[in-house]
Amino acid sequence: MFARPTVELREQLLALNGVGPETADSVLLYAGQHPVFVVDAYTRRIAARHGLLREDAKYEDIRMTFERALAAEMPTLSRASSVSPGGASHRPSRMSLAARAPLAQVFNEMHGLIVGVGKKYCLKSSPKCDECPLKPLLPGWQLNTPDF
Repeated sequence: MFARPTVELREQLLALNGVGPETADSVLLYAGQHPVFVVDAYTRRIAARHGLLREDAKYEDIRMTFERALAAEMPTLSRASSVSPGGASHRPSRMSLAARAPLAQVFNEMHGLIVGVGKKYCLKSSPKCDECPLKPLLPGWQLNTPDF
């Protein structure tokens, strides 16, 4: 099943009742090792709070923004890439440690890091901006901490 082209397989997954873009992309990336970036609530929240995208941005726009940006940085990211539980919210599973194409590995790791930051710092109702490792990337962080 996973040997088929990503676009074709994604269309088939999306055609299944109850399967939306986040679920389809999760299956493609984590089970199928396809290079597809997963967009979830943490990704949306962090991107919006950092002024990267509007909070009401469409799923596909967010996915394509991350995929393009990460693909453009591939030479740098793949050299620095290594699965490490330090930034994640839990120890990596055997599936997370599985061998995959370099771009799929970068998407996997980046999504895991985003989830870790979202769970620990970029909380929905009470963000911990002062403690967040991404604080220097917040717009205007030197002036004061933004109200979220």
